[in-house]
Amino acid sequence: MATSHLPSEQYTSEEFVESVGAVLFRMSTHEICILHLLKKDEYILAKGRRNCGETRQDTAVRELTEECGFPCRLLQVNMSTRAPPAIEDEQLGDEARFYSGICEPFTLQIRRLGEHNVKLIWWYIAAVNEDEPSHDREQLEKDKYAVEFYSFADVLGKLTFQMDRDMVKKAIEIVTNKSRK
Repeated sequence: MATSHLPSEQYTSEEFVESVGAVLFRMSTHEICILHLLKKDEYILAKGRRNCGETRQDTAVRELTEECGFPCRLLQVNMSTRAPPAIEDEQLGDEARFYSGICEPFTLQIRRLGEHNVKLIWWYIAAVNEDEPSHDREQLEKDKYAVEFYSFADVLGKLTFQMDRDMVKKAIEIVTNKSRK
């Protein structure tokens, strides 16, 4: 029996969980929303588990709205991805291509939760719908964390984890059209 010549891992549905989040921009003020976990004094991005039957995009919007309290939308951005175009006219190689106006994950984080358990976290880029009123978060959640906005420059110094800082830096590059073609 043959095996792949590439290093590979396989997980059954009992061994992985999918989460989805987004870097949430307030475009008018050039700020990014982060959560301040009060007990741990950590600054993180909003994300949460994908429910059965829910699309990743719907999960991102639901989680942002629930955790941050702001109505939002995923942004169509200009970026490179290895995903093929929506309509493939020809067989394309597995390589990154630049697309304009797409709404796809820009980052995938994989967290090892144990020897045979992983969390896959898909990340999108989103914006607050500034013309809509914010939603009130439940009191229980208000006791756990605070929702805070920081400038593009300040947010990188506030986020607790380096991986989050690197990801937010990439999101800022994409949103400000400084990503490489």
